[in-house]
Amino acid sequence: QASLSMPSLLLLSAGLLGLARPAAKQRLAGLFSASEDPVLACPRDGSALFPERAIYGRTRREARVSAGGVRYPVADGEYVDLLASSGRGDGDGITPGRLAEEVREAFATRTQTQMFRTPVLGFLYERGWRQQFRAAGFPGIEKEYDEVSAFFEPVAAQGRGVVVDMSCGSGLMYRRLLAGRIGGSGRTLACDYSEVMLKETRRRALEQGLAPAALELLRCDVAQLPMRDGAVDAMHAGAALHSWPNLEKGLSEIRRVLRPDGGRFFATTFLRGAYPGTTSATPGQSGGGGGSFRFFESEEELRQLLIAAGFPPDGVSVRREGRGCAIVKAVLGGAAAGGGSTAAAAAPRAAVAGVAAAGMVAAAAAPPST
Repeated sequence: QASLSMPSLLLLSAGLLGLARPAAKQRLAGLFSASEDPVLACPRDGSALFPERAIYGRTRREARVSAGGVRYPVADGEYVDLLASSGRGDGDGITPGRLAEEVREAFATRTQTQMFRTPVLGFLYERGWRQQFRAAGFPGIEKEYDEVSAFFEPVAAQGRGVVVDMSCGSGLMYRRLLAGRIGGSGRTLACDYSEVMLKETRRRALEQGLAPAALELLRCDVAQLPMRDGAVDAMHAGAALHSWPNLEKGLSEIRRVLRPDGGRFFATTFLRGAYPGTTSATPGQSGGGGGSFRFFESEEELRQLLIAAGFPPDGVSVRREGRGCAIVKAVLGGAAAGGGSTAAAAAPRAAVAGVAAAGMVAAAAAPPST
């Protein structure tokens, strides 16, 4: 058997690489190429996003790249950072102007968004923080999940469609939504402005037994959603509206990304009087003192905000629970928004519990933050 010396092997390898370099690049590119995402879009210009994977030795890096070449990182392999300011294109960089803008934004919204980026709140959210909402009239996560499931059923039953949990927090609702949709053909996305909350969502989901491949976690701004027009079937925002720095823009964005023929939006938030001494913030939501939370004057105020965002008047309903919890439902396309009682939705919750208990979750909320 003939053998080649090491120098000969090196020369032969170099020659082959030199001759076949263009073809080799094409083959390698084909291995990692993928079609554009049917749901996600560049938050800067709305163009298509494509997954990008690169392997350097034992290191694997992932990103989402827009048609215009803007690259959004997959942070620590845990969530996709789709904030517009996180994207980097050719020639992009941190300029003094961009840095100053981000500092001003962080200071202006330090109560509404920045406090939820602290590890302490991520730790405390399901260890007492969320439970205190019961005093304001929130039904509790299990009853809320029952009602959300019943309301979403026309567009997301049996795991179909695209469901988004906006301002997912520690994943209190997201984990239930995802577990209830396992085996379906749809997607379930968890979105939050806070990196800490997204990490906590992932940690708790894995601890619960949900498969890593089932998780889709996105860092984004509700006022600049990284999603295509009409791509979402249903969206949930639990205990969140009162903390969005630009609520009006956020609601308009939700209206934009929901499918026009029956897309559904379910939200819970606080009304004035939820706690002793609470008042509404200024209409502009700056709050003057770092962006205070906005406790809404009435159910009608919330209803008018959704109508102004483009939801049809006959598709919006808002009701009060207890002292100051508002439950908001909105449907596009003229359907009534009042359906979906908690009693009618007991079955989905039982099904989720059964799946988790049986250990079958192998296939593969909500803080006030954007």
